[in-house]
Amino acid sequence: MRIRKMFLMIAAALMAGTLISAPAPAQPAAAQVPGKAFRDCENCPEMMPLPAGSFTMGIKPEAEAGRGMPASQTGKAFPLRPITFRQGFAMGMYPVTVAQFRQFVDESGYQAANSCYSQHTQDGHFIYEDVRGFTWRSPGFPQDDNHPVVCVNADDAAAYAAWLGRKTGHRYAVPNEAQYEYAARAGTTTDFFWGDVRDDGCAYSNQPDFAQAKALGNVPTGPQYRFQCDDGYAWTSPVGSYKPNPWGLYDMLGNIWEWTADCWADDLKTTPADGSTRTTGDCDARASRGGSYGNAAFSTYAAVRAPRHATYVGHSWGFRVVRND
Repeated sequence: MRIRKMFLMIAAALMAGTLISAPAPAQPAAAQVPGKAFRDCENCPEMMPLPAGSFTMGIKPEAEAGRGMPASQTGKAFPLRPITFRQGFAMGMYPVTVAQFRQFVDESGYQAANSCYSQHTQDGHFIYEDVRGFTWRSPGFPQDDNHPVVCVNADDAAAYAAWLGRKTGHRYAVPNEAQYEYAARAGTTTDFFWGDVRDDGCAYSNQPDFAQAKALGNVPTGPQYRFQCDDGYAWTSPVGSYKPNPWGLYDMLGNIWEWTADCWADDLKTTPADGSTRTTGDCDARASRGGSYGNAAFSTYAAVRAPRHATYVGHSWGFRVVRND
């Protein structure tokens, strides 16, 4: 009887998982839900814990071309890459705001660039140029404290994350590409987290749309250039203005391009399968993710990758942070 009783106790413990020492395999992301949002200080970014899990990163070149991406720009998000996060991490619910970046500058004395690439019309012509005097404080269009900070480069983003880490005692960083796409997809496999119908996006994101075309004037408005809808904003929108993705993250597609931490590579062949940051390749450049209010409409989808030099400062470039502990 004693032996039988002991056997039954061991079997019950094994069924409950209390005697299993090996880590459980990661479950598909869609089968899990995020945790409860938190902040590490009063004015820190609000963070959303995301689950461990797996997903397929990237998109096939023919699928990109079918969405209108020029052939010369396809293939950067290929080959399809299976990624598994054995541990979860926390992602900023929103891009870092003007107010949050100002606090960093005020407390640290950090000096950002004093010019920024911007788009405007002049004498009836569309111009994109580096404008001295346009900065994160005044990017050339109206912003308030709750708008995403723009006109910041990859080094500015990394400096903010390092400062936040020192301030809170936690491992803050700029997201890497795998983290960003995993979070943007939020367990979905469609082109957009809201589905496959692109122009439904005006309910979920700030995109190149009719509002921006009207503000710029004399620019193309066809579907290859614009979402065929009006999201209400010509330039950046306050963070959280639209519906979140299934994991409660806002502005993961549209509003602004967001810096990532990886060294640039022309495709996904060398992307680490464990979801860590790529440290080989062109480390003077970074991938930007998510698309923005200012790009062509074909550039917004979950797998999009846009290369930029790490020192580039643009009117639609910002960032968010992750916490890796």
